[in-house]
Amino acid sequence: MAADETHQEKIEKPHSHFGSPRQVVTDADLSKEEKTEALEALEQDAQLLSTASEEGMTGGEETDLHDVLNAQEELKDPTAAPTPGSEEEVAEEVKIEKLNP
Repeated sequence: MAADETHQEKIEKPHSHFGSPRQVVTDADLSKEEKTEALEALEQDAQLLSTASEEGMTGGEETDLHDVLNAQEELKDPTAAPTPGSEEEVAEEVKIEKLNP
């Protein structure tokens, strides 16, 4: 029963289970539809945080809306190149630099 609850929480409360939106995309336990739901929850949270920040109601948290949108795009098209400046693009650049010192 606990495994079912944890699985459902990954979808409904992805912030408490994933360190980044990209981790949702790579989670082997979730179906594509469940990943879409989890990313939608992250997007809604990021948009609310962004709106609060614009209205001066911020607690210093940074919004990860850009990374959420990139993860959603990757889920739709896994062959798409990462957006410049995104978490994925920076990670790829680091790998390349390590291979070509």
